[in-house]
Amino acid sequence: MPRNRDVNAVETARASRKEPSVAEALMWKALRGNRFGFRFRREHPIGPYRVDLYCAEAKLAVELDGEQHEPHRDRQRDSYLESLGVFTLRIPNRRLFGLDDEPYRDEIAEIVTLCEKRAGRPAFPLDT
Repeated sequence: MPRNRDVNAVETARASRKEPSVAEALMWKALRGNRFGFRFRREHPIGPYRVDLYCAEAKLAVELDGEQHEPHRDRQRDSYLESLGVFTLRIPNRRLFGLDDEPYRDEIAEIVTLCEKRAGRPAFPLDT
């Protein structure tokens, strides 16, 4: 993928890494460190946009949509990312905060499955 990142997107991404939302912090904690065999970046700039979480190998962007969710802007971003071959998975924050002890377990499984399909290889076992 070309590295034609917008300078403003890079600066915004750097600033956002310092103050993640609760949902972003939870998801990052679950996915960081190559835990499932796929490397994720957080607040990753792609062109003029930044995505909450990104797996380059699978070309998968994960967007955690909170209250400040802007559907029109999101459609523009998704179209741009799609033109680069990047698939965007949108997860509403409310899905992460259910009554489960691990409210994001199903979402992690969904992300790992998408990575496996898009990268064409299996992940590490989910129980590691």
